[in-house]
This record gives sequence, structure tokens and C-alpha cells, in this order.
Amino acid sequence: MVLPLKADAVETARALVAEGPPFDPESASLARHEVFITDREAIFVFSGADACESVREIMRTTSVWPAAGRWSLCLDGPPRLAETAYAWPRSAEDPPEDQRSH
Repeated sequence: MVLPLKADAVETARALVAEGPPFDPESASLARHEVFITDREAIFVFSGADACESVREIMRTTSVWPAAGRWSLCLDGPPRLAETAYAWPRSAEDPPEDQRSH
């Protein structure tokens, strides 16, 4: 998921990321979760066997809604979904889940 950031919101976005996710990554059915920050975007990567369903479940959990509201103050447009253009797994134990990024 790609979030376009307001020019003056990059440091706020970095602070939000530093707080950690508003959900327990251990209990989510994810293999990996990463957040990248550029000078114009926050990029959230969710990976796992069924990352789309895992993210849907996370978003149904009301405890994440306040954090989502804080992120909304940083946005300079609607979030976008990115598609995987390339993925390279090192081994069969780390296969790409499918051809979509989440």
C-alpha cells in the first residue's frame, strides 16, 4: 500500500512508524511486514501466504482505527495499492505469495 504524504508530514510519518504497528505482528498471519518512507510516500508491505486476508482482518480490528486516523492527517491523497513487478525468493521456504503486493 502506498500512502502519498503531505510535504510537511514526513517527520510525523516517521514518528508514527517508530511507534510500531497498531496490531501484534506475531499474531497476524503475516510472514513479513515492512514500512518504507520516502520524502513523498509511505510504503507498507505485507507479505505472507494470504496477506490480503490478513490485512483485511487487521483493518476489522477496532484497535487499529485510531492509528489509521492519525495517518490520515499525513495524507496528500488517497492510498494506492501497488502490484508486484518483480520478486526473487532465495529458497522454496520464502516463495512469493502471488503476483500482488499488499
